[in-house]
Amino acid sequence: MPLLRRLPPVLRALLAQALAFLVLVAVARLGLRFPSWVWVLMQAVLAVFLSRWLDLNPRWILMQAALPFLVRALWGAPIPAWVYLVLFLGLALVFGGGLLSRVPLYHASHDAWGKLEGLLPGPSGLHFVDLGCGFGGPVAHLARARPDGIFVGVEASPFTWLVAWLRCLLRPNAHIRLGSLWRTDLAEFDVVYAFLSPVPMPALWAKVRREMKPGSRFISHSFEVPGETPHRVIPVKGRDGARLLVFDL
Repeated sequence: MPLLRRLPPVLRALLAQALAFLVLVAVARLGLRFPSWVWVLMQAVLAVFLSRWLDLNPRWILMQAALPFLVRALWGAPIPAWVYLVLFLGLALVFGGGLLSRVPLYHASHDAWGKLEGLLPGPSGLHFVDLGCGFGGPVAHLARARPDGIFVGVEASPFTWLVAWLRCLLRPNAHIRLGSLWRTDLAEFDVVYAFLSPVPMPALWAKVRREMKPGSRFISHSFEVPGETPHRVIPVKGRDGARLLVFDL
């Protein structure tokens, strides 16, 4: 059970739907017959129950409840097969990088960007990295605010990387890299910023402690490092509980 809960959310969601469907197949083999809407409702209820068991958050559970009804509504609709392929490829390009890393696409607020700016040390020569930079908002903002520094974003999902790269294209001190944050050497950076999820935080903290130099700074947006107390906690606007957790090494 703990192993299943460590799967990426999208895989847990698919597992819940698959298990619910298998239960309904078993019920059907018993010879029980219900109207189609009852089968759909049973699929949704079972998927929600299993999603809660697999520790999915409320947003995922809401999607799990709606999915069977959406599938039923589209069943038999005259939609060309290529449309589904395009949708699948689009989702893979946007969210594919977070699938294995179990890091959803989060967006920091403009308030967080401004408060990040206040956490950058001087003087010139500053090197900053945003691990999992998404669409590149913080990197673009900070590169504009601090032309004396070098600002790097690392993003694993191809489409979001492309958007961030285009966003920072005209800023010579901003660089967006396509790749894994785990393959990024943190030793070259004075400030490392990450807005990820609770799942990778223990491993990321181990990487921070192993690679970052003394006197550098690690900033986690919202998500705690288990067993560690930040030197500063700065509330920011955005999702409930949004804050910057600052660790000085």
